[in-house]
Amino acid sequence: MSDRIRRGFIMLLMVGLFFLMVKGPIEVLPEASQLKAYYMTHFMNDTGALNSVTGIYLNYRVFDTLFETLVLLVSVIGIIYFSRHEGDY
Repeated sequence: MSDRIRRGFIMLLMVGLFFLMVKGPIEVLPEASQLKAYYMTHFMNDTGALNSVTGIYLNYRVFDTLFETLVLLVSVIGIIYFSRHEGDY
């Protein structure tokens, strides 16, 4: 299989997977509304923040945010490496 066909197949696969993820129904679970109610009533006591968005973002979800940033950084480094060393791997 030529390199051009392989890249086209991978691109088509990625676009198809993206559309499958976007097409799925979005449901609000009852647990999500309970969690929202908990965050909105307890954020000031739990975090000490005056702003609810800041309290939730920097205290409840700090590790999630850091690991998402790490995954993005590793992805960008991989893309840069493979684009500069094409065919060396």
